[in-house]
Amino acid sequence: MKTTLPSIAETLSQGGRTGTVETAENGFNLQLTEADDNGQGLTPEHLFGAAWAACFHSAVLHCAKQTKLHVEGSTVTARVKLQSDNEKPFEVELRASLPGLAEDKARHVLALAHEMCPYSQATRGRVSVKITLN
Repeated sequence: MKTTLPSIAETLSQGGRTGTVETAENGFNLQLTEADDNGQGLTPEHLFGAAWAACFHSAVLHCAKQTKLHVEGSTVTARVKLQSDNEKPFEVELRASLPGLAEDKARHVLALAHEMCPYSQATRGRVSVKITLN
């Protein structure tokens, strides 16, 4: 998968889990908040999930194209749970929707994508991951 990326992606955090994160380029600036009892709030886990979902989705699109499959309207949702008292600090579910693909072909594409996605590679064996086909 060939992607044009900046040589360095720089993000500044101020105030930790309840502070802000921002980039110098493109005006990205978010205020983080603690999650309440219902899980509402914008946490670092949301950002981790957003990055992994985007990267994994790009890998899905690439793998589908390589296997000559069409996946228009596909989506990937990442659900991230912080597990502070566990040897694996995160539990992640990547939920993919690949409309129009037979289940066996969709699962094949997801397996290929999970092998090549840089986030999947970086966390392999360190994070509990479940890949679900919607």
